[in-house]
Amino acid sequence: MSGDNVNNASANHAVPLDMDRGGLDAVLGFHLSDSQWEAVSAPLAPGVIVAGAGTGKTTSMSARVAYLSAIGAVDPGRVLGLTFTNKAASALVSSMRSRVASVGFAEAEPSVFTYNAFASRVVTDYGLRIGHEPKATLLTDGLRYQHAYRMVCSLNDNEVGEGLARMGRRPMDVTDLMLRLDSELSELAIDPRGVVEHDRALIAQLDVLGSGRGIAREIAEKAQDRMMLAVLIERWREYKTTRDLWEYIDQVRLAQRIVDQFPDTISDIRSRLDIVLLDEYQDTSIAQRQLLQTLFGDGFPVTAVGDPCQAIYSWRGASVDNIESFPQHFPRTDQRPASRYSLAENRRSGPAVLHVANEISTDLRAEHAGADPLIPPGDASPARVDVGLFDTIETEVEFLATRVGEVHAAVEKRRASVNGSDESIAVLCTTGKNIRRVDRALRARGIPTRVTGAAALLADPAVADTRALLEVVHEPTANTSLVRLLAGARWRVGARDLAVLGERAYALAGGHGRRDTDSIHDDLNDAVAGSDAVEVTALADALADPGPTEHYSPRAIEAFAEVSDLVTRMRAHTSEPISDFIARAVRELGVDVEAALADPSGTSTSALDDFHALAASVTEIDGRVSLGGFLTWLRDAERFNVAIPHTRPRVPGAVEIMTVFAAKGLEFTHVFVPFVCEKAFPGGKPRGRWLTSPGVVPWPLRRDVPPHLAVFPDADGESISKQSDRYADHLRALEERNNERLAYVALTRAEESLTVTGHWWGAGQSKPRGPHRFLQQIRAAVESADPDMCRVVMWAPAPPDGADNPITGNGGVSWPQPVVPSLRAELTQAAAAVQATNTTEPIAVTESLSLNESSGGGETADEQRVRVWHETYEALMEDHRLDQVDEHVVRLGEHVGATTFLRALREPDAVALDLLRPMPRQPSRTATRGVAWHAWVETMFGQQSLMAVDDLPGAADEDIASDAQLEKLKEAFANTRYAGREPVGVERGFSVVLGGRVINGRIDAVFAEEDRFEVVDWKTGGTASIDSRQLAVYRLAWAQIAGVSWRDVDAAFVMVATGDEIRPDTDAEVESLLALD
Repeated sequence: MSGDNVNNASANHAVPLDMDRGGLDAVLGFHLSDSQWEAVSAPLAPGVIVAGAGTGKTTSMSARVAYLSAIGAVDPGRVLGLTFTNKAASALVSSMRSRVASVGFAEAEPSVFTYNAFASRVVTDYGLRIGHEPKATLLTDGLRYQHAYRMVCSLNDNEVGEGLARMGRRPMDVTDLMLRLDSELSELAIDPRGVVEHDRALIAQLDVLGSGRGIAREIAEKAQDRMMLAVLIERWREYKTTRDLWEYIDQVRLAQRIVDQFPDTISDIRSRLDIVLLDEYQDTSIAQRQLLQTLFGDGFPVTAVGDPCQAIYSWRGASVDNIESFPQHFPRTDQRPASRYSLAENRRSGPAVLHVANEISTDLRAEHAGADPLIPPGDASPARVDVGLFDTIETEVEFLATRVGEVHAAVEKRRASVNGSDESIAVLCTTGKNIRRVDRALRARGIPTRVTGAAALLADPAVADTRALLEVVHEPTANTSLVRLLAGARWRVGARDLAVLGERAYALAGGHGRRDTDSIHDDLNDAVAGSDAVEVTALADALADPGPTEHYSPRAIEAFAEVSDLVTRMRAHTSEPISDFIARAVRELGVDVEAALADPSGTSTSALDDFHALAASVTEIDGRVSLGGFLTWLRDAERFNVAIPHTRPRVPGAVEIMTVFAAKGLEFTHVFVPFVCEKAFPGGKPRGRWLTSPGVVPWPLRRDVPPHLAVFPDADGESISKQSDRYADHLRALEERNNERLAYVALTRAEESLTVTGHWWGAGQSKPRGPHRFLQQIRAAVESADPDMCRVVMWAPAPPDGADNPITGNGGVSWPQPVVPSLRAELTQAAAAVQATNTTEPIAVTESLSLNESSGGGETADEQRVRVWHETYEALMEDHRLDQVDEHVVRLGEHVGATTFLRALREPDAVALDLLRPMPRQPSRTATRGVAWHAWVETMFGQQSLMAVDDLPGAADEDIASDAQLEKLKEAFANTRYAGREPVGVERGFSVVLGGRVINGRIDAVFAEEDRFEVVDWKTGGTASIDSRQLAVYRLAWAQIAGVSWRDVDAAFVMVATGDEIRPDTDAEVESLLALD
């Protein structure tokens, strides 16, 4: 369907309404702003809406669909919306349904997918054309690393072998670099061969310029490494193809390949749609934009919505140039640029908040067309903005905790009033470390908190200790993790002992023996310095060989021996499934007991349970993800604040603590943004730059490259060193612009109050940080605003030159931190209970242990036997306790098979147990016959799948007891009325979003009758396995595939043996499934 005739209304439309602005306001229930009305009522043609923060982009998208549906320009059932998350997709489709229902389309079902799910649908529907099997295995992160590592280790040809040897890196590090570069190349739509050509030319140019020293030599070496990685990426892609494997980053690339090679797929996809809406378009990658441009360019009605000032995901391949250049990328049918509309009326934040946000984004808006200053509506409520700069991070956190406590108390008082209150409070940070810092400070004051994302789970002390042990077992150079264990509450090794251990590690690594130094910080820092694992001094080596014992305290010598033995024992079990290995680590450390004593609320115990569940979900496909793969997954999740479910008990009125990334798209009544300091905002580990990092794509290869980054080196005669310094300055400016966007997002989350703070001195800083320029801009904006609404609460003067850090004083270190007295008493009592087992008298298993002090000595055989009995008894009682608890939360993944989804609705406890403790299924001959029968039906209809028999539907049909019965079923099928009918689909795969999850499955057969469809599920046994909700899911899925209402899809179970047709009324089930969204 072309862009010129797409605006013909379908035959299913209601009578078009004479819809003007007042009529639309009436049916929507609110008044659109002038700019919203202009965008909503725009002609059915390509257009981009630049929607500033809080200006109602979702409302505008759904209102546009309602308006176009009302006037008969589009069929709401032929609307496609694309966004980034399942949650956002659910919200958008819900908003669209509500709006189109208000104009007379109560049964309309717009289609909304994530961008990658849409690409996956294209590959599923048309992938056979490029040889991609519909049932190819989609790799999880863990399996991805496992397969890639296996491939890297198996390469043995001379060219690759020499290249890997020249890189001088471990296979694990090469694998990680290769996968990161592959991800970036895929998002940027760059072929690996282009990398090889670019870097070969770069090396030649550096050679011609005679630059073989210093930075020029390093650039050439990294380019050589990147060429090797590009070759490996080509091998990796071949590896996946030959094994029917693919991963998320392949979805868009393969979809692009399909539409490029088979243009008829474009017209087929367009023929099902009247309009396409692109949400959060500023966050799309170049690869996603190219796919959309190929499918829906040349005048097709596409409406993109986004805000270039909120483009904060460049680290994952997003390109802000997509929204900036939309008018050129998606021209009208007459090739004129698409129209651009702007929304600036912010209905979220008060005037004072908008004032400081506009000041921060002045330079950003100057770069982007259509990005106007935010303005409040005429009836906007007032808001307050406070800004402060403190001497130290400790005084800043103290102020933050005090101020949050005051606001929380006031909110709770209003919440308890007659009128109630729905106010919310959030603290927005940029690193997991700072999230943990704030969380501790607020909870110490009794303020309930809710931490979201990876930080919520990984910040828990019990989980952090367990993870530290896993890191040390896996990687001898995991020095930070080893220090956490040694200095923690169990072993409590002091800083001076750790410094001597670091000194010993330095000597074992080839240093020059004991050094005279007055600073223990230097020893510890030296031990963990280095950018490559092979260059890092390993504290673990010194742990096993600490040197002369007179240099250490007795406690340290004992601790080193215990931890060394623990690590050795754990390494003997690394081949265990990761879930079992984590359980072993928890037992060995005893953190479960410690957690129960330290936190009677159960939060820490719950965190350990969730950590187990997380490991189970990461290994969901085959349960064999390696320890290294799991730890890499955790690091990525922490860096980018992946949403990891954690069942910390929800407390009404809890203060939300999250990263700015996680807060995007959210809004809160009161917002606090701390730690806005130089070199601390946004914080975290910076990404490498392509000149000196082989895992980063060269900027000159990118389609969105700015002119000043397009060429390196140039031929102006300047030295490579000076050119690289200037180029690095340009890259830093680009990074600072991204930081500006992050600050803008943080500020515009606030509705009624905003507090932004920073400090001069952080912990361990030898030089003061001072305020970030953003904080200084906010101060200037506050001082120029209404003093009743804006104030500088504190602005500490700069410390004098040469001043010592007041946090650390003259270098003294207080370590280990003291244990809370109440916890010390409980731990002491628990230790006494353990020691009480050292008695020569037999003790009944069910009796309580005596708390008498042990007289010491070794453990006798009888004592050992009793101890084992107690351990076994306690383990059995713990299992019994878990069986008796009212609820243990185990979550389904975001992508779930239809069978598992339906079983979860029917048998939630059984499914939860299977997910938490997966067990292999015994091979079944009857299930194999079920598969064979389904394959035979496909052959009957002439639509046989190319899948392997073991992958076919029917494995659940275990009612075919013998081959003879299988033949009887074939004969019986010939007598059904379906045997002579022509289906429109057989074993048709589908993906449908229900309850925020993508449900995948296959429909046995679909038949068409006039203007209706019928989905059929073959049943080869009795009625015991019938679940009417299965047909409800199929009705929704086929309605989405065919672009019709689910009410136009009938459904039946066909009992093959008897020919009976069972047609349950599933309307209620369909509506209940839709309600899950």
